Amino acid sequence: MKRTLGIFGLLAIAAASQASFTIATFSDPAVNGSTPLFTFDLSTNTLSGSWDAPGLTLQTPGFVGGGSLANVRMKMEDVTLTPIINGVLYTMGAGVVKFYTSDINTPDLMVTFDGGQFLNPLSAGSSEITGSAVSFAGPNVPGGLSQEQFTFSFANAVQSGNRITYTASFTSSAVPEPGTMLALGAGVAAFVARRRKKA
Repeated sequence: MKRTLGIFGLLAIAAASQASFTIATFSDPAVNGSTPLFTFDLSTNTLSGSWDAPGLTLQTPGFVGGGSLANVRMKMEDVTLTPIINGVLYTMGAGVVKFYTSDINTPDLMVTFDGGQFLNPLSAGSSEITGSAVSFAGPNVPGGLSQEQFTFSFANAVQSGNRITYTASFTSSAVPEPGTMLALGAGVAAFVARRRKKA
């Protein structure tokens, strides 16, 4: 009975390692809608983002060593938007988001994406952007990641002329690459083989 429970326990650990885990996240640092992080320019159909003020704490449970980074700055250059359903759904072009504490050229986290979507940008309720073909980089970002993804959840939309600004929170996740799963599977197989020899 104990042997069976031990095998199932190892299999559960191996399966759980394939589940996604949080890489980095932050709560909305804005005091109110007057300190936005993102701007949607309706005249050029572009979206840009930045944060240069104190108060953005990036929680980094997925970094090597985990922890958090205080007073992080953020920058996303203009990303092109293409309306699919005007005012409701836009596709995004490629872009890069950099999170850094001292030098933008050496970011703590760099999020690169080949595209994505912008949902409900004109809604009075919540709206968000998500990326596709995402990859993470940074000095403490672990290797061996796949299925990287991120979401910025927008709030406090304020329209002024052809521009809408938003405050935002952020989350990102990934799963281990298949190689990690193969190593765990080999470990489970070796454990089972050893237990059978002893029995």
